[in-house]
Formats: sequence, structure tokens, C-alpha cells
Amino acid sequence: MKRILLLFALIAGINASQAQIEGGTMLAGGSATFNHYSNKDLDVQSTSLVIQPQFGLAFADNFVAGAWFSFASFTNVSSWSVAPFIRYYMKNFFIQTGYGYSRSGDVGQSLFDLELGYAMFLNDYVALEPALYYNQYFNDGFAGNDLGAKIGFQIYFNR
Repeated sequence: MKRILLLFALIAGINASQAQIEGGTMLAGGSATFNHYSNKDLDVQSTSLVIQPQFGLAFADNFVAGAWFSFASFTNVSSWSVAPFIRYYMKNFFIQTGYGYSRSGDVGQSLFDLELGYAMFLNDYVALEPALYYNQYFNDGFAGNDLGAKIGFQIYFNR
């Protein structure tokens, strides 16, 4: 965890551009994750692929509202999620939160999403976005969560 935070600080120091996101700016991008998990002691293996496109519109300076969709394919099951989100920028850092719906197999559940990231602009319109995320899933008989890191890609139109 300390290494991830150090990486964020290093990236922040390298990228000197300020991410003033003006009202009317449109965002399109997303992230993809591939994971293979193996535990020989428990004789457990799983492979997953997660694709998460998102779209947003800055409704005021540094405030973006939008939605993301996620499709995940695991070894034995696939799932999908959809959630509207609100994102706020503080210089190049952003915090994003959303509340939506997730379905895995025949089980549907509510989803709360929280993300802290950094927009590392490669030019005026394209950014790599490393982020730490927390997801909480819940319905009447189930509650679960996951915590992780990801890197996304975003295009900023009308910036």
C-alpha cells in the first residue's frame, strides 16, 4: 500500500499540468483488468477479465457527472454492473463516487463505488488515470466488498 501511495506522489511530482476541468468538457474512456489467481494449497484457480467503459460531462468547473458500465468474465460466471457517478477534481487528483446495480449469475445486488485517482495528462486531451478503488455490494442476504488499484485511460473533449 505504501508503494502505491509513493507511486501516486511520484506521478504527481512529474506531471506539472493542472487539470482544470471546465464546465462542458466531455469525458470518454475506461479501464480494463485481467487477473489470474492461483492457490496450490487450496487447489483454487480463477481467471477474470473486467472491461469498464465510462462517459461523463462536466456540469460545472471540476465537477463531472456520468455513468460507467462494467462487464466481468470469471472462470465460472460472468457479471455486469452499471452505476451513475459524480467526480470532483482537485488539481490533477479526483474523487469519484457512484451508486448502482450489479448482477452476477442470477443474483442482483446494489453497488456503492468510491475511487481516488490522479489524471496524468499526456497532452491537453488524453490522460492515464491510476486509481485506488473500493466497491461494496449488498442485498437482503449478502454483503461483500473489494479494494484494489487500477489504471484507466480517459479522453477529454472540449477541454
